[in-house]
Amino acid sequence: MHSLGRRIRAVRSHAGLRQDEFGAKIGISANRLSEIEHDKGGTNAVVLIAICKIFPVNPEWLLAGSGEMLKSTEPSVERKDDISDRLHTLERQMERFGGGGRGRTPLENLLRIPLYSSAVPAGMPDPATGDVEEYLDMPASWTRGKKNIYALKVNGDSMIDIGIMPGDTLLVEAGDNARDGQVVIASINAEVTVKTLCISPGGTVSLAPENRRYRPIAITPEMDFRIMGIVLAALRHYG
Repeated sequence: MHSLGRRIRAVRSHAGLRQDEFGAKIGISANRLSEIEHDKGGTNAVVLIAICKIFPVNPEWLLAGSGEMLKSTEPSVERKDDISDRLHTLERQMERFGGGGRGRTPLENLLRIPLYSSAVPAGMPDPATGDVEEYLDMPASWTRGKKNIYALKVNGDSMIDIGIMPGDTLLVEAGDNARDGQVVIASINAEVTVKTLCISPGGTVSLAPENRRYRPIAITPEMDFRIMGIVLAALRHYG
């Protein structure tokens, strides 16, 4: 199977699960899974890791169609480089989001990124404020050469249709400018939210959720509206 979407559909069919059941196991909605299976919009690296962890799928087959679909049933010792393999997988997916074509930074080259426990002001947060919950060691290549990177936790389900789930950790490039269509951290009247920035040809600005249960937020001149950063990636922990 040459298509990643077809391979994911084959895994779901083998497991005998409906799209909503399969999606619930790997942390995405049925609608998003349907898009992925039809090769629309690509997918998130954490989705691929979840599939390989939850189902007995051969990672090489899932990523490139090489070998057999299922892992060998023979007992084996977990490989020491398993984490490294997963990081490589995430890096390849990050290159897709960033347009690809750039050389990869060695995995040993890590960045220490602050994870903030609460809302932060526009611009790069100041570690001296005491709001840093912990520091995350991330491969430098994940930031694609961007500067002023910080991390925030996701609350709510307004972005689940593009794979941003409650509890995810977002890598954010601090800044107050963004383009139409980018996922941003924004502040509206001091309330922080994660949404897709929409700018009409006439200059009208709104923040769009990626969940049909919610409506877009139209930005008016009366609002205290600020862009606090651009989301580079969503990370998820399992187990």
